[in-house]
Amino acid sequence: MERHLDLPDAHLAYDIEGSGETILLMHGGFSPDWFVPAASRIPDHRLITLQRAGYGGSKDLSGGASVAAHADHAAAVLRAAGARRAHIVGHSAGASVGLQLALAHPDLVGSLILFETAFPYAPEESPMPGMARAVEAAKRGAYEDAFDAFLSSVSGPGYRDAFVRELGEAGLRRAVDNTPYFFDSEGAAFRAWSFGPDEMASVRAPLLLAVGGLGERLGTPHRARSAHLARGIPQAETAVLPGVSHSLPMEDPDLVARTITAFAARHPLGSA
Repeated sequence: MERHLDLPDAHLAYDIEGSGETILLMHGGFSPDWFVPAASRIPDHRLITLQRAGYGGSKDLSGGASVAAHADHAAAVLRAAGARRAHIVGHSAGASVGLQLALAHPDLVGSLILFETAFPYAPEESPMPGMARAVEAAKRGAYEDAFDAFLSSVSGPGYRDAFVRELGEAGLRRAVDNTPYFFDSEGAAFRAWSFGPDEMASVRAPLLLAVGGLGERLGTPHRARSAHLARGIPQAETAVLPGVSHSLPMEDPDLVARTITAFAARHPLGSA
């Protein structure tokens, strides 16, 4: 059922379903629904699905919530839900929030399962294909063009079919409608985030960094970013998921759900 939490800088909406060890799901940019398909395939857990500030039923009252603010929001939701610790699952920008949550609120983080982490950038990465076109389109106010330029570059031309298959045309439209927030508010706030060697060394939770296997063919930077994080976080494990791209939660939600539950099973929360 959907619940709400009012904070000084945000009004947050989140869902709680099921019972068992707690898993917090944090979506990436554009859509608050990235994990909806996978969530229905995760049994025997208590799932908290957070709509991050600026998306869905959540409001960003600051006009551009920082990564630190998003992490504090997640911590507040976990505490409001009575969760002493949780498995933290993030996709893209939501994965970056997961890293910050582990840094700022380590007591709440039992494990981290991060898909296609958006930030920090890797020193060796190449420019993201299509990003310049997407940014230019957003500056012109052509937000649907910006949405398409971004997601087709990181996911290939079939991303719309995956969205519609899992969420319907209304789900795709909801993602498109969030494009102004993604480019005009979230992008700058996340690019300003710093997560360097000292921060990486401070992450103690078990960590899985998963990327889509199609990313190398598409020329996306997410494998380089995950490798950069893995070099700085000694306990990090990496995985390449076959047949999927940056849109992996829509392309293969069964695979995403299995990846989450398998890692969580290896790192139980114990008595927390």
